[in-house]
Amino acid sequence: MLEIEVHYRLMLLCGTTREKRYDDNMEAMLECVQISHSNTWSRDPMIQLKVTALLSPDLCVKLTTLIAQQPYDLNLLVRAMDGEQINFPGLDESDLAHFLSSLRRLNQIAEASVNKVRVLVDAEYTYMNPAFSLVTMAMMKKFNKDGAWIWNTYQCYLKESRSLLLEALRLSETEGFCLGVKLVRGAYMDKERKLAEKQGRPDPVHKCWEDTNDSYNSSLDVMLEDISKNPESSRIIVATHNEESVRRAAKRMEELGIANDGGLVCFGQLLGMCDHVSLTLAKEGYVVYKSVPYGSVDDTLPYLMRRAQENQTVMQGIRKERDLLKKELFRRLTLRGGRS
Repeated sequence: MLEIEVHYRLMLLCGTTREKRYDDNMEAMLECVQISHSNTWSRDPMIQLKVTALLSPDLCVKLTTLIAQQPYDLNLLVRAMDGEQINFPGLDESDLAHFLSSLRRLNQIAEASVNKVRVLVDAEYTYMNPAFSLVTMAMMKKFNKDGAWIWNTYQCYLKESRSLLLEALRLSETEGFCLGVKLVRGAYMDKERKLAEKQGRPDPVHKCWEDTNDSYNSSLDVMLEDISKNPESSRIIVATHNEESVRRAAKRMEELGIANDGGLVCFGQLLGMCDHVSLTLAKEGYVVYKSVPYGSVDDTLPYLMRRAQENQTVMQGIRKERDLLKKELFRRLTLRGGRS
C-alpha cells in the first residue's frame, strides 16, 4: 500500500516572546497531527517533528554538553513531562523554566499522537543531536509501551551512528519500550566537517561515500535482525533513495521471514524523488511512505537541497525515472499507432 507522510517544516515566528513562539509552533504541530489522523488516504499516518521548533537550539547545545558530563535519568524527564517541577543539574533558572515548558510541549504532541499518528523526530547537527535523543528517548519511555509511536532518527554518515543505534536498542530493552528507528544517511556533512576542523576535533563524518553505504547497510542489518527476533520491540523506516539499500532490505526481510505488509519495516522517499522505487515497492506489497515537505519555496528549498546532497544516487534516480518515462511514453504511442 502506498501511503503519504505529512512532513510539516516549521519556521519560528518573529516579533513575539520566546515561549509564545514555541507554543504557536506546538499548536501548528497539533493541527498537523489532527489533519494526518483525520485523512482517509493513510491507514497508519506519520509526521516528522523538529525539536528546535519547540526547544531553543542554544539550550539543546547546552544540554548536549551537560549530558556528556553527567547523563540525565529518563525518569526525571518523564516526570517533568507530567508537570512535576524537576531540577536538572547545570541549568539556571531561565533555562530550567524553558526546558520544563518544552518538555510539556513535547508531551502534549505525543499525547495527541498516540494510537493515531506516528511521530518521527528529526536529527540535525552533532552538537545538538544528543539533546534530541535525550528528549526523544524520554518520550519513547513514556509513550512506546504498546508500540512505536515516537521514533528517533539515526544518521549513518556519522562514524558513531552504529554505536548510537546499538545503545538505543540496549536502552529500549532495559527501560522496556518499543524502539522506533528512522534510518537515513544524513544531510549536514559539509557543515559538520568545517565545524570539526575549526574546533580542532576529529571529523565525525565517514571519509567516503562507500563507508557511509557500509554504515547504512550495517545498521539496517542490525535492525532487521532485531525485528525478526523481537518483533514487538522495534520498528524501522528505511528512509533512503538508494536502490541498493532498498533491495538489500527487501532481500533480508525475505530471508528473515519479516512480512512485507506487517508494518514492522516500512520504506520512505521524498515525493517526486525515486518514485519508480516507491511504486515498485508498493506493487510488491511493502508499506511505503512519501514524505511531503510543506511550506513556501524559501522555507522548503534548503531542505530539499540537503536531501539531494545526502544521497548522490538521487540525481541518477531522476535520470533513470526520465528514461523510464520516455520508454513508457514510446510504448503507449506505439500501441496507439498500431490500433489506428
